[in-house]
Amino acid sequence: MGFFTRTAMDALMKTSHPEINRRQCWNLHPHRKPCTTCKDICPYGEEIFTRPNLVKDWDPCTDCGLCVSACRSGCIAPSPEQVQRDTAAADSDNDTIWIGCEKSTRKNTVVRSCICALSWEALAYLALNKKIVLDLTPCGQCENDLCAEQLRKELTRLVDFFGQPMFEARFSLAYEEKEYPYHVQELTRREMLEQVSHGSKSGTKKLLQMLPGLRSEEDSGVDFRLLLHQRTKQLKAAMETPLQYGYYMPKFTDNCFGCGRCEKACRANALKFEEMPNGQTRMVLTPWKCSECGVCMNVCSNKGFDGMKLYQLTTLGPVVLHKCTKTLCKQCGKPIAPDSAEGLCSVCRIKARTQKRQEEARQRAEQLKAERAAKAAEEAAKAAENAAEATAETAAEAAVKTAETAATALPDTIPAGQSATPANVAAPSLEAPRSE
Repeated sequence: MGFFTRTAMDALMKTSHPEINRRQCWNLHPHRKPCTTCKDICPYGEEIFTRPNLVKDWDPCTDCGLCVSACRSGCIAPSPEQVQRDTAAADSDNDTIWIGCEKSTRKNTVVRSCICALSWEALAYLALNKKIVLDLTPCGQCENDLCAEQLRKELTRLVDFFGQPMFEARFSLAYEEKEYPYHVQELTRREMLEQVSHGSKSGTKKLLQMLPGLRSEEDSGVDFRLLLHQRTKQLKAAMETPLQYGYYMPKFTDNCFGCGRCEKACRANALKFEEMPNGQTRMVLTPWKCSECGVCMNVCSNKGFDGMKLYQLTTLGPVVLHKCTKTLCKQCGKPIAPDSAEGLCSVCRIKARTQKRQEEARQRAEQLKAERAAKAAEEAAKAAENAAEATAETAAEAAVKTAETAATALPDTIPAGQSATPANVAAPSLEAPRSE
């Protein structure tokens, strides 16, 4: 492929605005209150978002990245340009990165519309390469409470990720305009050299080559976490005693029996169930894919989770969180709870009950049909008997009527003591009358 062809394809495929994967949105999963964080924090929310996960027009978008950092489920993916813009400072020659908003009077290294426009993953990646100074001078006069709340969430999350000593060593907060905030704890010389000088430029440039717009759907929205994962791997390979990072992951309980509903609900493909040779099933989570949204816990109906727990990790690679032995349904073979009644899953149990009811209904219908047939036969026999009796009565009445009719037709001159027989009855004359 030629240079001009590649340039033209990149220009067509790249977009400066974020991308939305609607299948991963929090609002498409069971919840009590709809999430409108991205629409609320965006300066042009009403003009851009029809609904929180549906965009009607990207033209007003200023590519600030506030919606990317505020999205709780990671369904809003940063554009490749935003990733390169937010992480480019890691390749600079300076040992310290100054980050501030557009209202600051300092000449900061990284200037954004708001500091919270950089997600905590992007800030963590930068902190693993350089020391970070956050210019919070204009924050006291800022009227946007949503941005201030988002910034507090990100800083709290960074403290959980690095730990208090490491956070104080890598981050500094400047509240006053003339304050020079280098009063924090310093790392050892070995840790500083390993974190600052170990392949940051080559590693970042190599990773950025993976983000030209050719991302698969399942990898969308995880660019900053992917960079953070790669950086933690580099540090782990370079250090004798690797650093540990705090990452929130779902905590499984003994009630989990491996039904797989949480795996299907995870749109980021961070949670996988793997079958082991010994018959057990293990739950494997990939932290750098997990956005800590908690959808997996909401879809569980058997209390298989006990909230989100802070784990200490050396890298953000796959982690085994739980193991269990599956109990399978007798009919369909799907996983069921060990104490399930009749050894059937809920679907097969409902089917069995339905079949039982249908069989009972069929037997009742056959019995009712037999009773109706017997009753109909009895009624038919009775009707035939009544018809026979009615016929006999009719014949007798007809005979009596005939006799009465014949008796009425006999002459009155029959002598007494003689019966009205045909011999005594004068036959009518057949001779023609004579003429006189």
